[in-house]
This record gives sequence, structure tokens and C-alpha cells, in this order.
Amino acid sequence: MSNTVGAIPHENKKPSAIKRALTGRNLRLISGLILFGFVFTHLVNHSLGLISLQAMEEFRTVRIAVTRSWPGTAILLLAAVVHAILGVEKIVSRRLSAISPRGLLQIATGILIPVLLARHLIGMRMSHELFGVNDNYDFALWAMWPAEAWRQAGLIVLVWGHGTIGLYMWIRFKSWFAFWKGPLLIVAALVPVLAFAGFGVAGRQFHATRTFDSPLNAEQYTTIIRIMDIALYLSLALIVAVLLIKAGQWITAGFKPKVAVTYNNTVTKTAPAGLTLLEISREAGIPHASVCGGRARCSTCRVRIVSGGENLPPADAQELKVLSRAGIATPDVRLACQIRPSDQLSVIPLVPAGRAVGRWANKDKYAHGVEQVVTLMFIDIRGFTKFSEGRLPYDVVYILNQYMSRMSEIITAHSGYVDKFMGDGIMAIFGMDDETTHGAENALHAAIEISLALDELNHSHEATLSEPLRIGIGIHTGEAILGRIGTSKAHTAGERITALGDTVNTASRLEALTKSLEKEIVVSLKVLQTANVDHSDLETEAYEIRGREDTISGISLASATELSAIITHTG
Repeated sequence: MSNTVGAIPHENKKPSAIKRALTGRNLRLISGLILFGFVFTHLVNHSLGLISLQAMEEFRTVRIAVTRSWPGTAILLLAAVVHAILGVEKIVSRRLSAISPRGLLQIATGILIPVLLARHLIGMRMSHELFGVNDNYDFALWAMWPAEAWRQAGLIVLVWGHGTIGLYMWIRFKSWFAFWKGPLLIVAALVPVLAFAGFGVAGRQFHATRTFDSPLNAEQYTTIIRIMDIALYLSLALIVAVLLIKAGQWITAGFKPKVAVTYNNTVTKTAPAGLTLLEISREAGIPHASVCGGRARCSTCRVRIVSGGENLPPADAQELKVLSRAGIATPDVRLACQIRPSDQLSVIPLVPAGRAVGRWANKDKYAHGVEQVVTLMFIDIRGFTKFSEGRLPYDVVYILNQYMSRMSEIITAHSGYVDKFMGDGIMAIFGMDDETTHGAENALHAAIEISLALDELNHSHEATLSEPLRIGIGIHTGEAILGRIGTSKAHTAGERITALGDTVNTASRLEALTKSLEKEIVVSLKVLQTANVDHSDLETEAYEIRGREDTISGISLASATELSAIITHTG
């Protein structure tokens, strides 16, 4: 049977930016970031109580000028409604067994937030809107300290915990996250602690130095309390409703129609209709790779559809985006986390689930691979074969080691990473941990020093070299996949980080061009632009690169030391 039987062709046309932004996942993310920004500034405002009541009030004045303007209020209200609706939809639509413990904790905090948040909003904002109460910090501290202290602490923990978990699950695969993980963790721990401490210090100071008369009369106070009670009952009713829905789903799952999924043309498993293929695999105990946890942020759960693809809905924008970025264009390959079989299906998982990543698993971003913008440098000795002819092998190794050691020192000194040695060639990565701009800048400065070091090396070995060593350097900036490739079970080869992708190939081709151009270095225009080098007065060329349909613009120089004048001119 053909692998493409029943497969649904992928649409090659990319969805518009607006359509991509309006997916449920993106709307939940955008609304969450808006609310997180509000919470962050609110907690920072509380923490200023460690300084003074005046500092708290001055910052609050600036903050509410934004949040209580009509655009600010509309945006916050819309974000809250959208986030709540999409959050409930996510809880109802997903099986709890398919959610990670971290995700379950986020759901639990999200469900409990309304219980405490409603009381806070009603006591503060609604008192202001209904009865004109000036809900400044004088009113807040009078009303909430110390009577509401523990509720306030609980609310801070729930809201901040929910937000930081969501933020972590979004940024954990970002290229810069590994570098900033420590500082971000410190900030995440300090913000709620300082917020509650500031609120507590301010509360004690307020009650010790000031008197305050209630701005609410008895009737108004009774109205506020009644609304708080109604909000509490509604919040509890919402929690009960969600739990009943989940219980109903669990009970009715046994009565739902079943679908049969065949793996690798050998094993067939049945599961209730409505689950994703990845969920079916997990329910059935079938090993199935999924680095991102089934969130359509990687392609490791991909499968080849053998039969039954005609019953699957077409790939949505997110799935198409992932498949496109993974370079998958065949119509019979789909993401297991995005397809929900409604009839018999036969698949072949394409990524082995049991691949070992050694001691690096779950410890850094490179264990499973990460895509980021970096600057790649290739260096190669010109005429090395001729240089080696007629020489003793030990002499060749000695010279080569001198050369490799010096070049590696320079690369490392400029925050570069030596990816690998390839005979007499070197591949280096810049910008792995720094900002992209710094990576490109460092690569250019390293190239200058490499050229100078080569002159020194030629001079020191003048007596043993029949002719000076010459090199070719190619530098290009772009997206690449960085990961630990190989295995570390029997050796450490798989512990090295390497770069893969078109950027790597392009940098290598630029280095190869130096031979035909009879130049020492070729630098792509992308590198100069990224490093903020003024190239308006430079003579750029369009280079044809083998394997690419389009050309690459850049500059070629007889010596990499000429970059020094270009960079100095820019500075």
C-alpha cells in the first residue's frame, strides 16, 4: 500500500499574520501577557511600601493613568474575558492525563484565582465605580490590613504562580532562555515576596501614624458585601461546573465511539474518538516522541499517514507553520498532537521515542535542539594537501596543532564556540549566548585577529614553511538549529553542540568562494547589517551559492584585517 493513500495535501500558502495571531493559542498568550504586565506593575507598586507610603501612591498615580483610562480598561477587560474563556475551553477540551504536572498546577491556580480576585476587585474598583470611593492606598490599607492579609497573600501567590508558569512554558524553548534562566528565577521569587512585604510594612505604618474614616455608609457597605457573596458563589459554581464537566467526560468516555489506530503496520490500539493521536499513543502506552509536550512547537511527534488520512481535517495554520519550518512538504506527514482520528487510521511514527540524550537530558536547551539566530564562521587552510606532501606526518601534526590552538583561542576569546575541526578546517558559532548583534560583531573582530595571528604563525615558522600558510574565511548570519547530535552512552562525542541548517551551508559556501575570488575573507551583507556596520560606502557583490536559488550579497577582502578600518569607520 502506498504511503500517501488518503493523505490530505498541505496548503503551501502561508496564513496571513492576522490569521496566525487570531488562533486560540495566540489569543490566550497575548491576553495572558497583557494581564501579566498588569499584575507585575501592581506587585511592584505594593513593594514600594518598603520605601514609603508616598512612593506607593506616586507610582499608583502613574499606573492607573494607564490602566483606568478608557483604552486601558477596555484592553484589560477584553484580555481578562478572552483569557478566562479560552482557559476554560482548554480545561474542558483536553484530557487531564495528557497535561503535564506543571500544566495541572497552572490550571489549579487559574481555577482558584476568581475566588479571591472577585472579592478584591469588588472591594476596590467596584467601590470606586459605584460609590465614588477614592480607592487609593489609604483606603486599601485601611480595608485590607490586617483583616485581609492572608487573602491578599493567597491572591498574590495564585496570580503570580499562574502567570509565571504560563510565561515559563512559553519562553522555555527560546534561544536566550538558558542564559537568562537564573536571573529570571530570582526575579520570579522576589517579586511576590517584596510585594507582600511592602504591603505589610505600609499597612503597619499606616495604622500606626494615620486615622481613617470609612467612606462607605452602612447601606453601601452592605451592598458591597452582598455583591462579594454573590461573586464568591458564582466563582464556586464555576469550579463545580468545570469539575462536573470533567467528571461527565470521564464517565461518558466509555460510551463514546472507538477509533482504531495501527502503528507501524503491526500493533493496533483502540481509544475513544476525539483524542489527538498523541493522546491515544500515551493512553495506549505506545512510546511517542514529543519534546514540546504536544503544543505544536516542535515536529518530533510527526507521523507518516499510511491509510485513513482522508478522514482527517486539513492542517491548521499552526501545524502548517511547524511542518514548513521543519522542511516537511510531503502531504502524508502530520503532527500527532494536532490530528484527532474519527475513523480507522494507520500511522508510522517518524521520530524514535527512546533516543538517548545522555546526561544532558532536561538540563539545557541543546539536549533536544533549539532554533536561533547565530553567526557561523568557516576557516580553511588553502593548499593544505600540497603543504602536507613531502613532509613528515609528525611535522604536519605539529604545525596544524599550533594553528588550530591559536585560532581556537581567538574564537573563544571573542565569545565564540568551536563547533568542530574538519581536517584543516574550523567551524565556529558566535552569538549562542549573547545577543545576535554581539555575535556578529564578535565574529568580525575574531576574523581580524585570526588574520593577524596567521601572519605571526607564518613568521615564527618561516624556516620550516616553504611558503606562508594562507586561509579562507566565510561568515554568515541567520537561523540555525543548535543541538547535541549523537550519543553519549559510550563516549562524549554527542556532548558537543553543533549547528545545522541553511545558514551553516551558506557560511561554508562563502568560505569556499574565497579560493575562486582569491580573497582571504567573504562576509555576507547579513553579518554587516546585524553587527550595525555602515556598509553604504562598501562595494557589495551578489554571490551565487550552490544549492540556493537566490544570491547572497556580501563583501570580499584580500585580508580580514581590512575589516578593522570598516568597523572603526562605523564606530
